[in-house]
Amino acid sequence: MKNIFKILACTSILFFASCEELENGLSNDEIIRGLKEALNIGLDASVATVSETDGYLKNEIVKILLPPEVKSLQDKVENGYVNVFGINISYSTILDTYIAANPNIDTDPFEELLVAMNRGAEKAANKALPIFGNALTTMTVNDALGILQGSDTSATNYFYNRTNQDLFNAFQPDVKNALDETKANDIYRSLVGFLNYEYSTGFASIKVADFINVSLPESIDGYATEKAIDGLFYYVGEEEKEIREDPFKWGSDIIEKVFGSPEANV
Repeated sequence: MKNIFKILACTSILFFASCEELENGLSNDEIIRGLKEALNIGLDASVATVSETDGYLKNEIVKILLPPEVKSLQDKVENGYVNVFGINISYSTILDTYIAANPNIDTDPFEELLVAMNRGAEKAANKALPIFGNALTTMTVNDALGILQGSDTSATNYFYNRTNQDLFNAFQPDVKNALDETKANDIYRSLVGFLNYEYSTGFASIKVADFINVSLPESIDGYATEKAIDGLFYYVGEEEKEIREDPFKWGSDIIEKVFGSPEANV
């Protein structure tokens, strides 16, 4: 009962001052160092996982799918048609004609875009590590004990919620550059152009956008950045779970002390 009161007392004043030591000698400074080291391990492992070839593309958990608006266009193209003077012309036939005249597309712009987006995320992932690592410096003692005593991904969730917008803003230029390198942005612009394409039927010309009511976003940079960050944080959370489950296998004294403490197992 004494230990419980001691922990509660430290928790209640954590926002205002550092409770120098808990019952087993664990200080707030050590809690923060342990949490940061655990997150750094998670970040290192996560970046290594997703930055490999097919790290996003062939991983069904973090694979970046087409944006909803693009998926809607794909469904309409694959299943719809337009009737011109009593003749049904499939949108897929119109797309094939558009592809033949467009140097940015080889065969299937939807599949090519999906692959190029994931390749872009894989290329950009290596640039995320210093950005994410720097964001760790913002962690304070205010919530340290609550994070330690929280769920098996509470440190990851705290880090994500407190830094997500800043990380997004810092990471988006790297993602955009990677999407340029993999031609994802060129392919996307070609899909936008398809909506403005005028197809000649021999009897008349029809503009695709007049028949397919889909509004595409200006770019995919923001969408790809958000999904790339989500994929990274998924793996950071998985690493945190492993650290909490077995803090003694990482060869880190501070992780052993913090995550092996009674405070981490309440």
